[in-house]
Amino acid sequence: MDQMLAALLLVVGLVILVLAGDRLVTSAGRVALHLGMSTVVIGATVVAFGTSMPEFTVSLLSALDGAAGVAAGNVVGSNIVNVLLVLGIAATISPLAVHRRMLRFDIPILIAVTAWALALFRDGEVSRVEGIVSVVLLLTFSAVQLKWFSSPEVQAEPEPDFDDLPVPEEGDRPNVSIEIPILAASIGALAFGSWLFVRGATDLAESMGISEFAIGATVVAVGTSLPEVVTSAIAALKKQDDIAIGNVVGSNLFNVLGVLGGAAVAAPVGVSMDLYDFELPMLGATALVLVPLMWRRTHIRRTEGILLLFGFVAFTAITLARG
Repeated sequence: MDQMLAALLLVVGLVILVLAGDRLVTSAGRVALHLGMSTVVIGATVVAFGTSMPEFTVSLLSALDGAAGVAAGNVVGSNIVNVLLVLGIAATISPLAVHRRMLRFDIPILIAVTAWALALFRDGEVSRVEGIVSVVLLLTFSAVQLKWFSSPEVQAEPEPDFDDLPVPEEGDRPNVSIEIPILAASIGALAFGSWLFVRGATDLAESMGISEFAIGATVVAVGTSLPEVVTSAIAALKKQDDIAIGNVVGSNLFNVLGVLGGAAVAAPVGVSMDLYDFELPMLGATALVLVPLMWRRTHIRRTEGILLLFGFVAFTAITLARG
């Protein structure tokens, strides 16, 4: 691909991502209000799974094409990028208030799912059976989220440290029959914009002689994580902290259980044991760092966001050097 064309794809993809991300956050908030669901549930399910569609598409096609390095690298890299880059940018834009149920439910589950991912990689391959188990676990998690945490009793739990999402006037109620198609279209636009970015970026990286896994864990991972970057950044700007944080945590859960699991169901995903030297320990570390990061006064401050961004730069540099 001509480098000028690759650069054009990068720019067009980024513009689409910004526009679609803004619309996604707005529609998700309106749908949550209409259905009586908390924004943290919407952020950890609908928004998170929607913004992870590029990862799913890239990893699935990579597995079917025999590019297991890209499939595995995309999942590992995306989860690390989501914490270091996505959460780092969002917290740098505006300090993020952390919902208490994130600490009680989502973070412990994310740590358990990350441990599951490390166990899947231990023998150098994620089998179809392991992929099926992962997908079943994802469906169970989603069902619990939507049934338990959308109930009036759970939503009625007081959260004095958080600003309530403003409720529109009666004459300004969101039209869910319009907002749901817009929400779906926004998710589709995010996937398309990310595909444009990944196509151009991958071509440029390959021309520089970067290895398959390094491309997956850095260039492709960042490209497919752009929907999360844009969505969480816009959510932070709009003070929708639940969507900003829930998007990251939910996306990481979906990446392991849905993206890696779905790719393994299509075709077993091979993994190099060399990843245990750096990338896989980093995957575990980024999940564990969320506990002290979020526990302190249930806020993620700007200084902590900046530290996460420095961590992202270091991870990318080391991975590319190893590649």
